[in-house]
Parts: sequence; structure tokens; C-alpha cells
Amino acid sequence: MSSYKNILIALECSHNTEQVLAKGAEIKALYPDASYSLVHVVLDVIIADWAGLPGQVPPAIDQQELAQAGADYLKPLIEKSGLDENKLTVCFGSPAQAILELADSNNSDLIIAGSHSRRGLEILLGSTAHKILNLSKCDVLLVRTPKS
Repeated sequence: MSSYKNILIALECSHNTEQVLAKGAEIKALYPDASYSLVHVVLDVIIADWAGLPGQVPPAIDQQELAQAGADYLKPLIEKSGLDENKLTVCFGSPAQAILELADSNNSDLIIAGSHSRRGLEILLGSTAHKILNLSKCDVLLVRTPKS
């Protein structure tokens, strides 16, 4: 087994976050000298489902507010898992792309992320976990979590 030196734990705001954090803490305990970071990506929001009247402008979405709400949700869970909440980075963009870019910039040799069970069109359209798994330059550990 490899000796991991830089671990990136990708988190989303869901009821499955604790499972991903528990696995991250478990792996970190196996490699106590490894550094680690946590990332949560706020999706660049485009309101595709806006059902307003033609010519009507959709309501503004404050991404900084979304980022803060995500951090506020995740920090107690991170602390509960025994990991350091100060290692959390919140960024914006496409989740898979942002996670992969951060993994590259951190020289990560392991990415830990959650993976939901996908069926039907979701398989054809792809998922964040699928993209990370197939495009990552480093090892990827997907934590199987039930779909919300």
C-alpha cells in the first residue's frame, strides 16, 4: 500500500457527510504524518428552472451567503469527526473540476469523496464522483453513501 502524504477530502452538505468524514479520519489515522485538506465546492448557480414570466429576471443568489451557509453546516461535523475545521476550503465552480484543480495544486496523492448509487439517466449524464475517479491524477477513495 502507498504511503499517502497529501490527502484531499471533498465534502458536500448532505446527511452523508459524516460517513465521508469518518472515512477521512480513519485514513488520516493510518497515515499520521500525512497532511490533509478539506474542500467544499459551491456550484456556480445558473437558474435553469426559472419559471417566472417571460422577460422577468430571476432572483439574485448570493454565492458568498451560500458558501458561508455551507461552512457553517460542515464545521461542526468536521470537528465531531476529529479533523480540523480550519483545513476547510470553500470554493466556487464545477465540483469535479474544482476538486481536481485543488488536488493538483496541493500535490494530493489521495482524494476521498462520497459516491451515491446512480441509476438510469444519472449514469449516462455522469456524476461528480465518476468524473473525479476518471480524471484524477492520483488515487481516489469513493465512500459509498446512499442517495439522498
